[in-house]
Parts: sequence; C-alpha cells; structure tokens
Amino acid sequence: MAKNWMTRTKKKFLRLHPAWRVYVILLGLLVLYNEVLIYVLQKFKWSNIYCKEADCVRILLVADPQILGKTFDTHFYAGLANYDSDRYLAWYYEQAVEHVQPDVIIFLGDLMDEGTDSTEMHFEEYYTRFGAIFPTHPTARSIYIPGDNDIGGEGRQPLNPIAKRRFRQYFSERPAWVINDNLTIYNINRITLEMTLNDPRMVDSTGSDVSDRYLRIFVSHMPVLDVPSSFTYTAIHNLKPNVIFSAHLHVSQFARIHRSRLKTVQYKPLSQDKRTAYKVHSFDLSYHQDTQELLEIIVPTCSYRMSVPDIGYGYAAIDGTTLKYTVLWTTRRFYQLISYVVMLAVPFGLGVLYLLVKFVREHCTCRPRYERLPK
Repeated sequence: MAKNWMTRTKKKFLRLHPAWRVYVILLGLLVLYNEVLIYVLQKFKWSNIYCKEADCVRILLVADPQILGKTFDTHFYAGLANYDSDRYLAWYYEQAVEHVQPDVIIFLGDLMDEGTDSTEMHFEEYYTRFGAIFPTHPTARSIYIPGDNDIGGEGRQPLNPIAKRRFRQYFSERPAWVINDNLTIYNINRITLEMTLNDPRMVDSTGSDVSDRYLRIFVSHMPVLDVPSSFTYTAIHNLKPNVIFSAHLHVSQFARIHRSRLKTVQYKPLSQDKRTAYKVHSFDLSYHQDTQELLEIIVPTCSYRMSVPDIGYGYAAIDGTTLKYTVLWTTRRFYQLISYVVMLAVPFGLGVLYLLVKFVREHCTCRPRYERLPK
C-alpha cells in the first residue's frame, strides 16, 4: 500500500510544472532543516563541563518556560502556537537533560503563563501538559519554585493566596533542599518574602560557625540583589549564600558585588556575545566566601515566546568549591517560523499577480490608435 502511494505521489509530482517541482523540493528541504537538522547542529555547539571531584553536582537550570494557556490568547492559530511551543520546549529539554546528566534540575519559576488566573480545571490541564513537556528524571532531584505568573505578586498584580497554595500542593515547594553533605539549596521567595530563617548545620554543638564546611545556593525567581530590601539583607546575613541563581529577566546576566555595596549592584551580560556564547565560566566560591563578595547568575528563558532573541538552559556544576557554568543556547524558533511564512507567501504572491494581470487584460477597453498616412 505504501509502495502504491509512493508511485501515485511520484506521478503527480512529475506532472507538475518544472517551477512548481523546484518549489516543492525547496519547501521540503526547508522543513527538513527547520525541524530536524538545525536541532542536531545546535547540540554540537554545546559545551561539556568536566569535573575533578567525585562528589561533583551537576545542575540543569530551567527558567521561565511559561507554557501557553488557552484563556487570554483567542487568535485562530492559538492551538497551533501552543502545540509548536510545547514541542520546542520538550525537544530541547530532553536534549539538555541527555547532555547534562543532571543530579539536580531546578525550575526557576513562571512555569505557566496563566498559572495565577487559571481555573482548577485549566490548571489541572496545564499541570498535565507541563509534566509531559518536562518529565521527571529517574535519578535527578527536581526542584520547583514559583514565579509571578504562577502565584502573582509583581507590579499591580497582587499575590494570589489560592494560586500560592495550589502551586505548593502540585509542585511540592519547600523552603530548602539538602542535596548532600556539601550542598544545600534555599528557596528565597522574593514574591512572598518567605525563606528559611536559619540553618542548624551552620553551627556545631558548641555554637561555633561551621558554615564554611558546605556550600549554600539561593534560588529565586526574581533577582535577589536587584533593588535590595530588608528581606534581601536578612537572607544574606542569616544564610550566607555562595551563589544565587535567579530568572525573571529572560536574559543571561550576572553580578558580583561586596555585601556592603548592594545598592550599587549592576548586572552584566554573561555568554551573550559570539566570542563567549558557549564558554564555560569558572568561579571560585571559596574566594567569594572569604572576601564576602556575592555572586548572582540570571538564567535566560528557555521559551521562544518571551520576545528575546537568545534563549537557552543554564548548566552548572559544583566541583568542590568551584562553580562551573555555561549556557546551552537553543535555536531562534521565530526565525524558522518566519522562513515558513516567506516560503508560503511566494506562490500566494505569484498567484495574486497572475490574477491581477489576467484581470487587466480581460477588462482593459483601450485600443491602439492608428494615424492615417498622408495621401
């Protein structure tokens, strides 16, 4: 049956005008490149991180996926847009997990675009979709923290207590996660202003400070050092972070600043130029601890729907007291979609031009005027 179909398709193709045959071939090559080859080629650009210590912890950071909802977007193509966005996120997430082989996967908030305002029925549907796009890993610990699109709390949008409780119920949000004897991750929630007040592991039985025996990571949806408040100072003073990972801004940036000068903090691009895009950056966390210098890394969004050109996943490794970090940049899907629009517009434009010319020829009443020759 498949053979007969191929034969019929071949005959139909050969009956086409030569120009149409060339167009169909070019369209097929474009689809092959956009849907298969470009993803494979992009993976070859990703950097590997090599660890020296046996207890090295590999971390995959997922920021602002914001899977699309169905309430606010009423365009006729909304279903197709949701499908394409989900497919794009799922494919690259699977490849990123395969590349990193993570011990910990951290989702840095804004998991859903309509998490705050969705009904229970819609939220259940979005949660199921989210699990299909970002399935749990059999050996990696998954950590989920909320963003403003999940529970509200940004600008004029008030914090939604119902959405807050719902997020914690579905995603098992916790104040902290002890990864091993060398690493603890703290949920520093700048939206709800909640955090662990203290960590008993930071002092021994005699009351002496032993915080230098293990590393502490802050995770927050909104940047912690930006516009510091009393909440920021309390979190830093009590828990003494070695590094902070945050999201929300959708771009790859970082900041290093002494604790006494937080009001002057400035974020700089990280791996956002061609020269350093795939570079593995190394940070000496023991040096930051000794000098009381704070380090915050903002992870770029992994969704092409966030109106930024550069999108990807954060890849970090805690190798002893060294932090190694790079970005797994993904392709610019909007450019691929634009190429489809341009390619499909070519025959449409030629068809309109043909009909216009035909109309003019059929309805033009002009006749050539002839001058009589003199006798």
